[in-house]
Amino acid sequence: MSEKASGEREGPAPAGAVTISDVKELMRRKDEIEAQIKANYDVLESGLQVDDEIVEFGSVNTQNFQSLQNVGDVVQHSEGKPLNVTVIRRGERHQLRLVPTRWAGKGLLGCNIIPL
Repeated sequence: MSEKASGEREGPAPAGAVTISDVKELMRRKDEIEAQIKANYDVLESGLQVDDEIVEFGSVNTQNFQSLQNVGDVVQHSEGKPLNVTVIRRGERHQLRLVPTRWAGKGLLGCNIIPL
């Protein structure tokens, strides 16, 4: 079967087109991608959203916070246990519950927390 008969094209793909190598790469990374999607879904299910300002994370709050390591320590000691998290979102205070859980990626949260 020729390349053209099998659906493969010669030369560069048009801009925005998905190539066979793109599909092969997605298939190779399938488990990693699924784990990231699940982790992101779990974070969204907890109610945490992009741009939330975390003011309390378990026992860490604005009064005793020293570094992100404080949050990391709470996460490590709370795997599988619900944590109370308080955020400020668009000026309003929201109470959330987040359960740190193992997944295929780095950490237990499925998201990145950055200092302001």
